[in-house]
Amino acid sequence: MMLIALIGFFMTTNLMAQPWVVGTKVMTFTDASRGNRQIETEVFYPADVAGYQVALGSPADKRFPVLVVGHGTEIGWNNYQYLWDKFVPKGFIVVIPKTEMSNTPDVDAYALDLAYVAAAFEGMRWDNTSFFFKRLNGKTGVMGHGMGASAAVLACQYNTSIDALVTMGATSTTPDAVAAAALVTTPAVVFAGGEDCVAPDQMPLYNNLASDCKTYVMLNDASHCNFAQGAGTCTGSEVLCGGFPTSYQNTNHKTTYLVVSFLRYYLKSNAPALARFEWKLQRKANLSYIMNCNSMARVGGFNPTIEESEDMVITDLKLYPNPVLSGNQVNLSIPSEEETVATVMVTNMIGQTIMTEQLILDEDANQISLGVDRIKPGYYFVTIINGDGKLTRPLVIQ
Repeated sequence: MMLIALIGFFMTTNLMAQPWVVGTKVMTFTDASRGNRQIETEVFYPADVAGYQVALGSPADKRFPVLVVGHGTEIGWNNYQYLWDKFVPKGFIVVIPKTEMSNTPDVDAYALDLAYVAAAFEGMRWDNTSFFFKRLNGKTGVMGHGMGASAAVLACQYNTSIDALVTMGATSTTPDAVAAAALVTTPAVVFAGGEDCVAPDQMPLYNNLASDCKTYVMLNDASHCNFAQGAGTCTGSEVLCGGFPTSYQNTNHKTTYLVVSFLRYYLKSNAPALARFEWKLQRKANLSYIMNCNSMARVGGFNPTIEESEDMVITDLKLYPNPVLSGNQVNLSIPSEEETVATVMVTNMIGQTIMTEQLILDEDANQISLGVDRIKPGYYFVTIINGDGKLTRPLVIQ
């Protein structure tokens, strides 16, 4: 017995609730302003079928943000696979310029590479000869580790159109990223590792950023090399550090779990995501944080009564009108961080299931009409289940 009426929004949306897989390609950009400098770049993008140079993921009108990633000194680009494995299935394009791979990188040149690639993708948005023509949403972030983190800060100074910045263990460089941060207004997250003996102090960078929304995150058990994925050369430099760092897998997971909500807010305009980012920071063990954001960015905070699940992307559940008259419909407002499958269930006061239905939810706002004409007046609970988490609200039918 189906008692849920999917209103117009759901009747017209594409019902693809499974995540994308990873498509790959290599692109070389030419910066004429620097003597035709060649910037070879690995590109990872959402696709329906995994492979090299496969088509972009459906639907054909879906547009994706771009995240430009800067590698650390002597750390291979492939040591950041955890980033594209996490972000691409969630609708981000991840690109990694492969220049300045030596043990004596030119940080300023690499920063200009990051800035140039970010601008180049913006240009491809409306270039009808481009693979990405009309498939980009116009939002770009930069994220980096070690030397690449400092280069990411400098890139935001060189390209003020960048929308989000994430640094992981930024190292001391020339030019000085800490000094440059005073001119960077890009919303930012600064990650530090409590077991990082290579770049232990990230507070000067955080303090100097001129961003109107910036967050400092100390992962207490993370080493510097933990922000990469099994980087042997980097790990060798930490042998004498001592301490008791966690595994790189733990740091990789924690970093991406936290920052994906920040990126969703600034690169996908997902309204509930910034408050969920803060909620994650409050709930995740073995870290400390400082969050300094203007009040507008944090309006409508994430609902704290939700049962925690790292897989759950639904951020709230509101019912209206409530109470509702028997024979009418109650509306469900269900914001979500990404397109997903969820189950809505109505139970009575003694836990008996009155009705259940599976839903396809779109990213961001969702409005659903729930028919209660066949349910007797009384007190009930409406539960939305997603992943291993759930959120429940009381419902009164009169």
